[in-house]
Amino acid sequence: MRLTDSQIRQMVMDLYPEIERLNIGMSTEFNEDKEAWIITLENGPNTMSTHMDSSYLTSCFNEHNCVYFTNQIMNVIDSYCLESGSCSV
Repeated sequence: MRLTDSQIRQMVMDLYPEIERLNIGMSTEFNEDKEAWIITLENGPNTMSTHMDSSYLTSCFNEHNCVYFTNQIMNVIDSYCLESGSCSV
């Protein structure tokens, strides 16, 4: 059974509370063609999207092995929030 949009959002927010604390927008959607979740982080005009296929998703959330996704999130926070000061806390 495939996870739902709200389950994916909750998993991401549980692992990365910085997203909510810094008021970074997040959207999720499942891409049928790629058989992957697309997670998009937004801060004003800046956006970053990443794809997570089911094997990576399982590894990330069940085994807490999210190196690629963590790097993506930290890049957004560093580039669009901390350096510019545009994220409100």
